[in-house]
Amino acid sequence: MENSNRNHKEIILSKAKEIALNEGMNKINIRSVAKKSGVAIGTVYNYFPSKSELLISVIEDFWQGVFNDVDWRSLRDNDFYENLEKVYSILYEYLHKFKQNWLEQLALLKTHEKLMGRQKEDEYFQKMYDKIRLLIDMDKELQKYPWSQTISKENMSEFIFQNMLIMLKKEKEDMKFFIELLKKIMSN
Repeated sequence: MENSNRNHKEIILSKAKEIALNEGMNKINIRSVAKKSGVAIGTVYNYFPSKSELLISVIEDFWQGVFNDVDWRSLRDNDFYENLEKVYSILYEYLHKFKQNWLEQLALLKTHEKLMGRQKEDEYFQKMYDKIRLLIDMDKELQKYPWSQTISKENMSEFIFQNMLIMLKKEKEDMKFFIELLKKIMSN
């Protein structure tokens, strides 16, 4: 029975992601997901008690997918800027699977859905800040940078990722300009 339950939940989430990919996040609703999943509406509610929880699961699955697509260990031998470009490229490709810009779609959600989605995203954003900070730590040249309380690795990581998100929302294919800017800022 548990295997059947897990399968229903996976199918429902898969169909919700399919709707997000092909039609946009704002088109996800319990009725359409139930219909695409071939289950009763009540079955969807058994696993996702509200549309908000279903949307949050789609958002969480998105960020988990991004993290799984990045081979963080393979980035150890590259320089920081090369690593950033690789991570950005993976994010860009992942977002372009969606028919509509997924990051912009979040703005169209209802206030409580947006709030819950943002909270889940913030958890993943913190993970990204931590990963970027690790990438900084791995670069021998950046170890020489005069980090301070004002310009800390944590502040720089957040600054970098927030700007990556802006570029992704604007559908910039690469971040060459931003990389050059970072090189200027972070050179001794």
